[in-house]
Amino acid sequence: MLTALTVFLAIATLLMLAVHPVTGVVLLFISKPIIDATWAIPLFLGMPLTQIIAGLVPIFVAGRMIIAKNDESFQLMPLKWIWLVYVCYAGIFSAFILYNQDPQSAANIFFRYGNGLAGFYMLQAFFHQGHRQKLIFLAMMIGGLFPIGVGLYQLATGATWQTQDIEGISRNIGMYHDAITIRHYAMQAILAILLFGSVFTHQHILQLAGRWLYLSLATVIMAKAYSKAGFLTLGIWVGCWNGLQRRFLILSFLALLGFLAGSYYATQHIGQIMQIYHKEIDFIEGKGEAKRTFNGRWYLWQEMYSEWDQLDWPAKTFGSGKVALGSHNDYFQMLFHGGVVGLLIYLVLLGTIGFRILTNLRRKADSLTIAALMALTSWLVDTIGLVPSSYSGYQWFIWGIIGLSLRRRTLDNASVLPSNEEIDVSGPPRLQEWASASIENGDRIRRFPILSDGIYK
Repeated sequence: MLTALTVFLAIATLLMLAVHPVTGVVLLFISKPIIDATWAIPLFLGMPLTQIIAGLVPIFVAGRMIIAKNDESFQLMPLKWIWLVYVCYAGIFSAFILYNQDPQSAANIFFRYGNGLAGFYMLQAFFHQGHRQKLIFLAMMIGGLFPIGVGLYQLATGATWQTQDIEGISRNIGMYHDAITIRHYAMQAILAILLFGSVFTHQHILQLAGRWLYLSLATVIMAKAYSKAGFLTLGIWVGCWNGLQRRFLILSFLALLGFLAGSYYATQHIGQIMQIYHKEIDFIEGKGEAKRTFNGRWYLWQEMYSEWDQLDWPAKTFGSGKVALGSHNDYFQMLFHGGVVGLLIYLVLLGTIGFRILTNLRRKADSLTIAALMALTSWLVDTIGLVPSSYSGYQWFIWGIIGLSLRRRTLDNASVLPSNEEIDVSGPPRLQEWASASIENGDRIRRFPILSDGIYK
């Protein structure tokens, strides 16, 4: 029954991506968490539906990039050139994998990297208008209902679909392959809830209470995945969202609430957390070795570096032609896939995006730009011990939020006059196009004070 439902959702999503991409992307964020639950069921050529749709989505989005005009044009996408270099080079080193291994492995790697560009493009192209932002944030919230609901059911009943342990503690990962999947859907719901609340400010008290309840439940499910990266990301997010908006009272309240909750549940939950981090604690106290931290990933990285060091110089420089999805480090993965050149391109991409976000924050710290920083920090945290560029849904979420933020700031800079806050439709044709699109959709943009808690209305 679940397979039939997911096949129907996948077909509907792809059809709408082709004929009406706004609806298609909304369906994509709603259906992907359900589709991912079928990861262990082969459907075509030994591939599960989640892998099939992860390969088809970038093809459909690329087709839209080619034919899109006006404000959906690929030419208007921020940082398009570095993204083109990144994806084109992914095509080159995927060809090496094709030569050394097989077509399916090469296509698998290429489309994984292609999903990064697809995610970055589709939100900024289709949802940069103010009234559509509510729609995509709501879709992300709805998409989180299935994984969070399954997680709550697992907590309440003890039901187990997949078993995964860390340091002797069983993770609640629902129906998914690993902890990062359920964690990223919880993160997606959390950030969407925050952004939806900042856009849709006039809410009934029941709507506000429901949003905070959903936020709390999503946080619980994220925490019960017992992910070290997840705990670190939650801490960073609390500091970014409240600190950059000068919500110091809320930040203090959350810190106090966390202390009280931690004290109350110290017997069970803090003990589990200490168990998870016991190797890191032993290292800090001088009782353990550094290479035993990060769940012993240092051993894997040392072996991978030794293997890479034995390659000839063309393989080191341009790519080994080997699949390295199990590297547990995004930089090692790229080093094997794309060599030193690929790693440099990846670092330039991350550095360019980070610089643009920080520059935008320095000029105006609105909610969407803060969310972009939160998304980037979670990505950077995960690149250390995981391979986030291998997860399609995670890339659509992270790069989508960042792309949307950068596009909105481009529109802001092009459309707003500092003197009277009116939209200027004079100037170069491209700026006229941006400004006119904003006016037609009733999307007037106001300049908010530095570190304000507002977002485009």
